[in-house]
Amino acid sequence: MKVREEKIGVLCRLLEKQQVTETHRIEEVQYQPCGYQQDGGIPAEGYRPFTDCAELSGKDRHFWFQLYLRTPKLPKDKKIFLIVETGREGRWDATNPQGLVYLNGAVAQGIDVNHTEVLLRQDTEYVIHIYFYTGMEPGKLEFRPAFQIIDCRIEKLFYDFWVPFSALQNLDENSLAYTRTFKVLDQAANLVCLRSPYSSEYYDSLETAEKFLQQKFYQETCGGSQAVVDCIGHTHIDVAWLWTLAQTREKAQRSFATVLALMEEYPEYKFMSSQPQLYQYVKEAAPAVYEKIKQRVREGRWEVEGAMWLEADCNLPSGESLVRQILYGKQFIKEEFGVDSKILWLPDVFGYSAALPQILRKSGIEYFVTSKISWNDTNKLPYDSFLWKGIDGSEIFTNFLTAQDYPPDGVPVNYSCYNGDITPSMVKGAYNRYQQKEYSDRVMDTFGYGDGGGGPTRKMLEQQRRLSKGLPGYPKTEIHTALEHLEMVKKSFYQNGEALRRIPRWTGELYLEYHRGTYTSMAQNKRYNRKMEFLLQKAEGLAAAASLLSDTAYPSQQLRSLWLTTLKNQFHDIIPGSSIFEVYEDSRREYAGILNSCEDLAEEYLERLAERVDATDGYLVYNSLGFARTGTVSIEGKTLETGRIPAFGWKVLRLEKAEDGVKVAGNTIENKWYRIEINAYGGIASLVDKRFQREVFQEGKIGNELLLFEDFPQDYDAWDIPAYYQEKPLQWQEKAELSPVYDGDRAGLRISRNYQSSTIIQTVYLYRTLPRIDFDTEIQWSEEHQLLKAAFPLKIHNSHATYEIQFGNLERPTYRNTSWDAARFEVCGHKWADLSEGNYGVSILNDCKYGWSAVDSTLCLTLLKCATYPNPQADKGSHAFTYSLLPHGGDYRQGETVREAYSLNQPLMWRKIKTGEKKLPSEFSLVSCSNPNIIIETFKQSEDGKGYIIRLYDAHNCNTNAVLSFGVDLKRVFLCDLLENPGSELHLEGRKVKVPVSNFEIVTLKVEK
Repeated sequence: MKVREEKIGVLCRLLEKQQVTETHRIEEVQYQPCGYQQDGGIPAEGYRPFTDCAELSGKDRHFWFQLYLRTPKLPKDKKIFLIVETGREGRWDATNPQGLVYLNGAVAQGIDVNHTEVLLRQDTEYVIHIYFYTGMEPGKLEFRPAFQIIDCRIEKLFYDFWVPFSALQNLDENSLAYTRTFKVLDQAANLVCLRSPYSSEYYDSLETAEKFLQQKFYQETCGGSQAVVDCIGHTHIDVAWLWTLAQTREKAQRSFATVLALMEEYPEYKFMSSQPQLYQYVKEAAPAVYEKIKQRVREGRWEVEGAMWLEADCNLPSGESLVRQILYGKQFIKEEFGVDSKILWLPDVFGYSAALPQILRKSGIEYFVTSKISWNDTNKLPYDSFLWKGIDGSEIFTNFLTAQDYPPDGVPVNYSCYNGDITPSMVKGAYNRYQQKEYSDRVMDTFGYGDGGGGPTRKMLEQQRRLSKGLPGYPKTEIHTALEHLEMVKKSFYQNGEALRRIPRWTGELYLEYHRGTYTSMAQNKRYNRKMEFLLQKAEGLAAAASLLSDTAYPSQQLRSLWLTTLKNQFHDIIPGSSIFEVYEDSRREYAGILNSCEDLAEEYLERLAERVDATDGYLVYNSLGFARTGTVSIEGKTLETGRIPAFGWKVLRLEKAEDGVKVAGNTIENKWYRIEINAYGGIASLVDKRFQREVFQEGKIGNELLLFEDFPQDYDAWDIPAYYQEKPLQWQEKAELSPVYDGDRAGLRISRNYQSSTIIQTVYLYRTLPRIDFDTEIQWSEEHQLLKAAFPLKIHNSHATYEIQFGNLERPTYRNTSWDAARFEVCGHKWADLSEGNYGVSILNDCKYGWSAVDSTLCLTLLKCATYPNPQADKGSHAFTYSLLPHGGDYRQGETVREAYSLNQPLMWRKIKTGEKKLPSEFSLVSCSNPNIIIETFKQSEDGKGYIIRLYDAHNCNTNAVLSFGVDLKRVFLCDLLENPGSELHLEGRKVKVPVSNFEIVTLKVEK
């Protein structure tokens, strides 16, 4: 019977061709080269005749085209389209030609390799302008405009045949579904007379076949399926990747305009898009398009969801950054569209922190959607619909996208996609791949081309109309919003879970077994992010303090702008290091601007405080962290210890260099805590902790050993680290040059090493009283495809290491018992990692690194990864960073690791005492907490300007009644969610308030003065 299918296939191909009744080239075309469009205006002059396609050569170029067309008058069963082809049709849409079409001065729709046609009105005179982009691919390019006339009768019959014919390809020939479908198609095909196309005989036969198909197939044969695939129009647009932010601004305009155009033709079509950043771009560049989007939102046909400002990476940003992604994202969606976003939509992000469930629940988000975990290279997650439990116990309903083509053997593969299609194969494949069928008979298919590919196509929407009938052997399709789908699945999930007496749950991080190199690639960009996060924390705290203590205006708009630029650069292809060179040039310039602005802001407010402090001499030392600490300041080129500085406050000091507390002799460094011996190659041959009379490193092993490995991933260069990298170590035996360094209250050895064309200079510092051992590192790097790690083989016994994540920490195994263990050969952590046994441990702190590995008792920090694609320069150049060792008694809690890591990342500030009003005390703390497990993360003005926000969390997995002390009188204190919506009021006792905090809980307070 399969052979006889070809009769139907031939008919389909003929009908597809015959639906185009006329094609006419548009010969008179004018053009002019241009750059990126700044104001959205169409140039009125400067055009010249376009005769040579060679003019279009080169990538990342723009042109304006101008052409004129008078459309003919047509019967009602004919349609006319403008067609623009470039010779790149069928190639990858993201980096190939795209354009924005204007009809008589108004935006009509986008064009790309998937959308080459623009519907025109008949009997109309058009002046057509096309803002044309060549894309990022070199090579031959054409520009061939034409208009085509389509016969709607033939087109309809083509799809009526084509969809069930395609469905036959994924049905068993011996199945009833196959037999019933083929029988009707075979009979219908015999009714079509192809002898004389476009004759009355031809059209009569089409009408007969059409009626037969509708009656015998779509009405009588279809409709038996109980399973449903909910189809959601979508276009995933990377805010930057293989193109710049400027090009993304254009991609959003083109894609959104195309969606709006198709909505005019298909009233059932609903579309969903996330990322307020994209909407902001369209609002600024194409206000008319933006207003049409708002109208469709009001009609319920355009869904604005996603919660975050953009689809951010979830491994690398701080906890506060993730809060602001959602705070500012939800604010924008509510203010612009009147929608309370309920879905965190992250289909393409490279792993999901275990801190997220709590952040989502405390932000009013009910659903989490992704598909990227299906890219795992080793294990398959056992659930597609489940409750995801975070480190604090919070749970969020989670749903994975399962769209994939139906495999020939019927056995689903792990991989699924978010740029889906509506074909019989993908509809069947999406349901086949779904693992929780006993909980729900609905799955989601997000259909549409992404990254400038324009989203859904006419073909997809036409196929959906047929698939919605429920073809034999297939789920039926329905068009819904994402929220509608999730509400239906969640209801069914709980109902069936109760009946089955079990609920699928996943506890802990959703670790992506892939793209592990993104914790390290583009190290300088990651450093910018860490520095900016801490600068924002400092600037907000100082501005809030100045506002509270001196009625100084709080710079809310300026800080918001700085935050939004930071959030933009946390996009999941920028901060991970997986974009092209030009993206990082833009990012570097943006960071330079906002880092300077934020630093200036902090300095300005510190200056104002210094003028008002009641002292005549000395230095005001300011601590922007929420706990009292001893730190250092650099004054007149010397690093000096400060003694204890109050939390979120200051102390006036007269700083003088104390007696020498650090001795440097030959290759040894020693203070009251430690004795360090450096070997000839720059590694630590011995580290003795005098407090506990023990050697820190394993016998015969080297501490701070810089290890190099060959790094040639199989697929994604900047993204991946191969599982076998440790099998290819690179030898490095050149001796180091040692020289002593004396710097105020610290001293150490400067270690200079050369490696091929690169240099590594590290200064190992001990302090007079501080318990840290710092490795100040400067690298001039010229190598490619090499992975650089710092290894610490610790004399400690534990099967798990602890890593900081946002608002807490988690343990991961140091063994490789199972495939799940082995797949975590490189993991993400933030400011510290720790390996401890019963009474002793060692923490490694850092100021800008995120990649870690641990095997047995060796803990490694990944320093550099030197990819060449998609950025040939990547990590070449200068790097400066610090990491530290913190040996301690007990575990990370007794060792005060969390606080020490914050202190490394947020240095104390100082100012010379100024003359002025003397209204502030010489020592002061605005807010502090006596509980050692509590970290006050944020102190800022509230978004409504009517109070101040204090955000704190438990860092030790403890259930606590935290006591906060304030330096000013307050009227009221409220518990809030992360969106700053007030809840219950807390009882103030003078200037103190007791706050209940559960394990790893994030608590937000709003205080009113």
